[in-house]
Amino acid sequence: MSKMKKTAPASGKKKTRILVVEDDPDVLEMLALVLEEAGFEVDQAEHAFGAVCAVVKRAPDLILTDIKMPIVDGQGLVRELKTHADTRDIPVVAVSGHDTPETRESALEAGCIGFIPKPIDVLRFPEQIAQMLRRGKASAGKG
Repeated sequence: MSKMKKTAPASGKKKTRILVVEDDPDVLEMLALVLEEAGFEVDQAEHAFGAVCAVVKRAPDLILTDIKMPIVDGQGLVRELKTHADTRDIPVVAVSGHDTPETRESALEAGCIGFIPKPIDVLRFPEQIAQMLRRGKASAGKG
């Protein structure tokens, strides 16, 4: 079942919304906490189906997805999002503990704009996300 957590936007300023897709509830909570503390608005999904529902409900500015998930993996999620006009331009970043050249290449071929290995460095993670957001905006500007 999808788990959605919403953070109220700061008065007068729209926060950047990030959807975190992760099947491990402890990792999901940790990623969300780090991002919320860095000032992002975070939605959560525990699987690809929940992610699609979350995107339809409120399109995020960036999606972070685990790669190895049951039923539909992260690459499958990205491929599905890239086939629809209203979701194809949402930048997606793979966040995975399976850090191999093959996994990185597969994530990028599926349509991810970047790859962040787990375990994450909580001190560097917010800047990595800011960098991915800039990369996503630059990619969207080219299309």
